[in-house]
Amino acid sequence: MKVVDYDVARDLWYLPVDLNDAAILAQRGMRPAESDPRTHQQVVYAVAMSVIERFERFGGFRFRWRGDDKLRIVPHAFEGRNAYFDKDRRAVLFGYFRSDSRDPGPNLPGQMMFTCLSVDVIAHEVTHAIVQRMRPYFSEPTHPDVLAWHEAIADLVALFNHFSFPEVVTDAVATSQGTLEEGSALLDLAIEFGQSTGRGAALRSAIGSPRTPDAFLKAVEPHDRGSCFVAAVFDAFIDTYKSQIADLRRIASAGTGVLPPGALPTDLVKRVTAAAAANADRLLEMVLRAFAYLPVVDVTFGDVVRAIVTADHGLYPDDDGQLRAVLVEAFRRRGIYPPGVTSLADEALLWPKPPVDLDLSGETYGIDLAPLFLAATLDLDPVSTVPFADDLDTAPASRDAAPAPAVSGGTGRARLTSHPNGRRLRELIHGWGAEHAYELGLDKGAGKIEMVSAQALYLRGSDGQPRPIIVIQFAQRRDDLEDQRTDETGAQIPRRQRAAIRAGTTLIARVDGRVEFLVTKPLPLSDRTKLEDLSGDLKECALGFDKAGTERLGAIRDWMGDVEDMDALSAWTVEPATLRLSFARLHAGQDGA
Repeated sequence: MKVVDYDVARDLWYLPVDLNDAAILAQRGMRPAESDPRTHQQVVYAVAMSVIERFERFGGFRFRWRGDDKLRIVPHAFEGRNAYFDKDRRAVLFGYFRSDSRDPGPNLPGQMMFTCLSVDVIAHEVTHAIVQRMRPYFSEPTHPDVLAWHEAIADLVALFNHFSFPEVVTDAVATSQGTLEEGSALLDLAIEFGQSTGRGAALRSAIGSPRTPDAFLKAVEPHDRGSCFVAAVFDAFIDTYKSQIADLRRIASAGTGVLPPGALPTDLVKRVTAAAAANADRLLEMVLRAFAYLPVVDVTFGDVVRAIVTADHGLYPDDDGQLRAVLVEAFRRRGIYPPGVTSLADEALLWPKPPVDLDLSGETYGIDLAPLFLAATLDLDPVSTVPFADDLDTAPASRDAAPAPAVSGGTGRARLTSHPNGRRLRELIHGWGAEHAYELGLDKGAGKIEMVSAQALYLRGSDGQPRPIIVIQFAQRRDDLEDQRTDETGAQIPRRQRAAIRAGTTLIARVDGRVEFLVTKPLPLSDRTKLEDLSGDLKECALGFDKAGTERLGAIRDWMGDVEDMDALSAWTVEPATLRLSFARLHAGQDGA
């Protein structure tokens, strides 16, 4: 990751700050100043690194951008009321603007405002970049929840980031008599940005909306739909937080639970602040840890609920404090739950076991997974020299050509070719996936099967001990199922200008190579006659994925058709409307993050 401070509007390069300079280190960083662009660079870098640290701590890996694929952060990218992540440029771009002349909030009318100085905006946009790195196909909308999940997780990271500032939490506790529901600085997103643009309020709030499914059922725009998910998580946060501090309130109120008027005792504020911060970390950990259990493509909020439950159930089987149950109930009340499940009990929400036994270390391939765990283990130590960490395939996913199969000990795709066993390991895992295509919900005869990534993660259990798992992602683009429309000359539109239709599978395995869970997004088989020679169980498995894939393809086409119908440009261009749903355009419509 690097900060590139070029101002396009003024065609000006700002002097870069050297955070390793002895004078700056001596004073523990530069003192913030709106008039000094170098302090802006310092702010965006510091906040971005804090967001990455949370993904690493809760996700069980070290996150790195390497080589030419480094994320670029541009603090003064353009003049405008916006900030956004541009996946094609691999850059987070921040705008600057004049505050509203009529209603500037606590700012001067016409005062220059910098989005790169908003901690919330920075955290939100950097999270978009991290999610793109972890799940590159989540920027290809095939369902109303795909981009909504991008916005939801970005808002959650930004909001929970507030709890890393003790003074902010302490102030919210003290001013709300411990309830936090009046602590707007804690539970509102980008207050200063919203006020400066004339809104008179924060960009979005985590609380205050009715706990009903009405808003979610009506929401279409990704920010609106994502905010319903965020609200459900904070419903669970408030409920569990109140339960956790109930005994403290009883002690401080002589058993009534009703605190007397006036300032809260200092010791009580400290205890309540610690409880709020711990609860915030626990909930954010549940959500971020679930990334390992999410599908490769076509994610829905129902998938996220199942991923959260599956990951948490394995690490916290007893669910002390009923946090998992409270969170699932909060989602249900907002209308968010997986379709087709028999109940909302843990057993019904866990991802299914593979329909046939799968083993990465079986006799046929005999894959030695030790290099994968060695890479992950050494990556956890920032001072270690990883023998194959410098040889990285970091090319972003392309619509024209899928990236080469790769293996990673982090979220970057490490090729491992400089390690003696690296190339062979990559070939073995990719070959294993191609050989077991039908068992994975993929198609042996319908195009290249891509290994998006393979990594070892160390997730933290309830006893504080690491629980290593293997996560492998496979994807397959199905050109035969894509829109085959032609341009005005009668030529078929290029592959990069078509909305991609992909199947994908996330495989979660134990250390010994036994596959525990499959998270599949199948598509219909291209040729069912190829199943004739398969054994009974394998044939039944393939036909089951074929049926589910047919239903999924129908839903994708229906939704894409609805988007085309709502898009004003569809009648004037052959480019699918879904390809125009970029982060820049979505955020421009929101006048901000």
